Amino acid sequence: MSLALSGCLAPRPETVARNWRPDGAGGKSLGQLLAVSPGLVGATWESFDGPGGEPVVRLAAEYNPAVAGRGCPAPGTGRRPAARTFLLLTLSVSPGGAVDFVSATGQAYTEGGAYAAFPLDIGVIAALVARTPPLPCAALNVPGYL
Repeated sequence: MSLALSGCLAPRPETVARNWRPDGAGGKSLGQLLAVSPGLVGATWESFDGPGGEPVVRLAAEYNPAVAGRGCPAPGTGRRPAARTFLLLTLSVSPGGAVDFVSATGQAYTEGGAYAAFPLDIGVIAALVARTPPLPCAALNVPGYL
C-alpha cells in the first residue's frame, strides 16, 4: 500500500525540472532563473514519456524580442526582427529526480505565423544562470522571405 501511495505523491516531472538547480544546491532553481530572465513573457511546462519511457519535460518560454534583443546589432541583409520568439528547452528527469539537458531550440515567428528554428546548446542554461537573455541575437530575427 505504501508503494502505491508514494507513486501518487511523487512530484510531477515538470515540478522536478522547475525546481532543478543548474548552478548547484546553493543556486536558484530553473523556475526562479526563468522568472527573472530578461524579456520573458510567459512559460509553459509539459511532460511526456520519452522514447525509452523516461519522463521528458519541455519548457516553452516566450520572450519579447525587443527586450531580449537589447544590445543586439540590427538584423543583417535579408533578415528582419521577429514578431514573437520562443525558447524550447527539453530536459530528462530520472526516477531518482536527476535532471539532464536534452536539447534547446530557438523559434522566431513572423506576424503571419511563419517561423524559423535555430538549434541551440546547453549554453542557454548558462545564460539563464547569468541572468542574460538565453536566445542569441540571430534567433531573434527571421529570414526576409518568410
